[in-house]
Amino acid sequence: MPDAWFGRHHAGSGAMSARFADMTRKTLSFLESTGFRLTHSDPAQLQYESAATSVTIEWDARSGELNVFFGLQPRKGEVCDAFSLRDLLAMENADVPNRKIPFQVAEEGKIGPFLDEMAADIRVHGQLALAGDRTFFRRLENFRSAQADVYMRDMELRRVRAEADKAWHNRDFAKLIALYTPFEGQLGASDNAKLAYAREHQVD
Repeated sequence: MPDAWFGRHHAGSGAMSARFADMTRKTLSFLESTGFRLTHSDPAQLQYESAATSVTIEWDARSGELNVFFGLQPRKGEVCDAFSLRDLLAMENADVPNRKIPFQVAEEGKIGPFLDEMAADIRVHGQLALAGDRTFFRRLENFRSAQADVYMRDMELRRVRAEADKAWHNRDFAKLIALYTPFEGQLGASDNAKLAYAREHQVD
């Protein structure tokens, strides 16, 4: 699902230290050497911008969530979306099996190693995003849209499976067939077996 980030305000951020901002600026200093400038900094969020792209790094002290978002600079009359590092890594099928994206870091003092890993991911996988490659961003948009569609289908299939289980126990084979037929290509072996059995034993 799309990540909301523009204009986010962090309750209580004024009471936080500037440690996150300082560590982030130091770790991501390579951005400022590649055409980006720091346009916003507070204890919970930093934003870098180039002529083509914006990069926003956020840490929510309440949830511990640490993430980075990439967005194109909008052309006149254009509204541009933002994409998280999670979107980018998933689309590229990046091999980061031991990492949970976005990171969860409850204590500000422990955030340094996670910033290091994030910076490494940006360097390795984020070059086209940093360059403002519009074809790359269109791929990201299409990928995230497809992921959202899969998520909605999975939600619907879970609902259908719960109803089909009731129909199976009630030996209501006509209902089970009606429920499962639209999802036939997405069913597991057990559900396919139930569907086949229901078709064989349905009473007209």
